[in-house]
Amino acid sequence: MCGLFGTYRSNESVERGLAALRHRGPDGEGIIEIGPAVHGHVRLALLDPSPASAQPFHRGGGVLSFNGELWNHRELREELTALGHAFSTTGDTEVLAAALVQWGVDALPRLDGMFAFAWSQRDAHQLARDRFGKVPLYVLRRGPSFVWMSERKAHPDGGLAAPLPAGCRLDLTDGSVHRWYSPPAAPPPDGFDVLAALEQGVRRRLVADAPVCCLVSGGLDSGLILALAKKHRPDVVAYTAVLDPRSADLTAARRLCSTLGVPLREVAVPAPTAASLAEAARTVEIASKAQVEIAALCIPLARRIAADGFKACLSGEAADELFGGYGNTCIQAARADDAGWRRIRLDLLEKMSRGNFVRCNKAFLAAGVECRLPFMELPLVEAVLNMGKTACPPGKKLLKQAALGLLPREFVVRPKETFQGGSGLSAAAGRAVADPTRFYNAEIRRAFGALVRS
Repeated sequence: MCGLFGTYRSNESVERGLAALRHRGPDGEGIIEIGPAVHGHVRLALLDPSPASAQPFHRGGGVLSFNGELWNHRELREELTALGHAFSTTGDTEVLAAALVQWGVDALPRLDGMFAFAWSQRDAHQLARDRFGKVPLYVLRRGPSFVWMSERKAHPDGGLAAPLPAGCRLDLTDGSVHRWYSPPAAPPPDGFDVLAALEQGVRRRLVADAPVCCLVSGGLDSGLILALAKKHRPDVVAYTAVLDPRSADLTAARRLCSTLGVPLREVAVPAPTAASLAEAARTVEIASKAQVEIAALCIPLARRIAADGFKACLSGEAADELFGGYGNTCIQAARADDAGWRRIRLDLLEKMSRGNFVRCNKAFLAAGVECRLPFMELPLVEAVLNMGKTACPPGKKLLKQAALGLLPREFVVRPKETFQGGSGLSAAAGRAVADPTRFYNAEIRRAFGALVRS
């Protein structure tokens, strides 16, 4: 993952914007001007760390600034090679640039990954965000001029910037926004195997030219990912945040890692203070109690992961949204038909593009660590969203059934707890500041001049 800051028909300082984003890309920095656009990029090198894949990237008379990962870059490379393209790098950046040269914006539906990018070629200048908004991208418009950025803090008026919606592209030449993806309403393939699809998601996200680890909380979702990662990476290492050494989550995480034969690195998180909670709010840039408090745990976790030499981690995010793990989701589902059940989960995923995904991205990249999400494997997401309540009952029953063949039963049937609740962070935050929600909102207003919620 990297950081983007760029301008179109604007005299804003790209150098100043990149300076505020260097935590996202400690491995390189570049600025290229092409016509009325200026592309700025800071790099976190996970695929092909050589200078040949440095960005902004030139290809076919165009310039690409890319933040993210393409899980299908090898397949795209083969297809483009057959069409006559030659490649001098082994990473996904050159593949994306070649795809845009070959197909223009029609390349977007061919991409499978998490990404935000800027592309300029001749008189075409585009910004794009992935299907579900796993990677943030903000746009500040003033008349015919634009500034884009990976985080609001990169611009003095970042609080006024608007997120580019998930699954959309922005044509900078006329300011028009176009939706390039909508989840298809089609039944899943016959015999669809949830566990096999998740395993594919894990396997693809383990690919990197840098070390990758797993996050564990002691719950079902992260436990499944760790067990699948162990199959493909026998030397995988797990990390967990420890605030309360007596927590049930920590006991479960220890027992799970012992059962799987995975080393568990426990990262001691100090009791939150007003200063550390304010830092978490400014890091995630979201006026959300849940997201700020989860970030307060993830930021020190990310620092330890980075200090140990890892550049990416796998997380269990999105399982609850896809399979209906929250109590209020189950209550809504009880009153919904199959179409309503689909709509509920689509709404939850859309909310993640403004909350969970943004927090996950920024909290870990605060220390230069990329957070990867195997549950967002595209075939898995599209299949599960189109399952009715019988095939995919609320309460994560389908996922639990699939997990029984891989995890001991005790980890499958454990009562659900939020990360911030199970760790003790929410209670500790209430002791650190009198009114946490009010405190977080005040910090967001102070940092960005507005109560930013996405």
